[in-house]
Amino acid sequence: MISKKAKYAIKALKVLAEEFGNGPQLIATISAQENIPKKFLESILLELRNHGLLQSQKGKGVAIA
Repeated sequence: MISKKAKYAIKALKVLAEEFGNGPQLIATISAQENIPKKFLESILLELRNHGLLQSQKGKGVAIA
């Protein structure tokens, strides 16, 4: 059995892979597109960034690349 956190991480990484080369993606967009609670997604993506799998940009809308 795979955890919800892992499922959501895979969904988010899938979106990011599909959009690779199109610039940073907004967390809010990924959250709405994949039906993932925004705060939960933020914590998942922060953990992935801390492990060196993602890069992020600060600012309005918070984007990930």
